[in-house]
Amino acid sequence: MSLRILLSIIFVFTGLALHAQSIVTENLSWYISSMDDINNGERVAAENEKLITYGAERIEWLNADGSIKHTYSVNNVGGNWENVSSSGSIIYQFKDGDQLGTITFERAKSEIIVRVLLGKDDALPEIYEIKILKITTL
Repeated sequence: MSLRILLSIIFVFTGLALHAQSIVTENLSWYISSMDDINNGERVAAENEKLITYGAERIEWLNADGSIKHTYSVNNVGGNWENVSSSGSIIYQFKDGDQLGTITFERAKSEIIVRVLLGKDDALPEIYEIKILKITTL
């Protein structure tokens, strides 16, 4: 088998593997391009921050320096988004101490949006809308 054919076969299978990333089974990094605080209508500094989804187990929100800003332990997943390269969505629910929330990941055509709703029993929820620049596997 020639090297060209072998490389072509490897390229095809690698492309298929990257194309079919499932958010509930893969560990994925979601690179943030911008974030808006919906409560006050302002853009929030989030340059070089990212979200990491660890399947259906947990989500980490990392600062630009790579330190952990928040960790959310997932207790319920609504939906099943089998291919993050295609349109779809999924909702993660969590409870962390007295904080309740949801994180929704959604792709519509080429735009990827993450909506974060953080609430406490006695306060109005914090709501953020995050635009994602790119997704990679860990």
